[in-house]
Amino acid sequence: MNKPRELDILMAQKVLGHQTYHEKTGALRERLPSGQTRPLRPFANDITAAWEIVEKLGITLLPVDQGWFALVGQKRGWTSPAEFITYLQTADFANSGAAVGEQAPMTICLAAMKALERRHVEPAVWTGEANDEQSPSLPN
Repeated sequence: MNKPRELDILMAQKVLGHQTYHEKTGALRERLPSGQTRPLRPFANDITAAWEIVEKLGITLLPVDQGWFALVGQKRGWTSPAEFITYLQTADFANSGAAVGEQAPMTICLAAMKALERRHVEPAVWTGEANDEQSPSLPN
């Protein structure tokens, strides 16, 4: 799945725990847990929006030749660069999500989705750990 708007919906629902819906005009909106609503943010195309995903998951984002590397580790963030390097050296990525891409926002979203797939769960609100909660389904 690489359709940016579908990724936007999935990021809002599965990572942030927001509800998404269509207005009568057809515009997509998201309802935050606080009850506030806003236009669905372009997580896959805008770094400001994607940064909300980075902060929620503690994604490590590194520049690489001709693009970006994004990694969702087993836990949120690292205590030091040495801990990050040690994690990479263990190669224990069973519950991690990683992606490489040209654009940082899309790469962030793809790494987040890969982490969800690898953890075999679809939590309504991301906790950073696998659990058995089910998320709301995508709107049609």
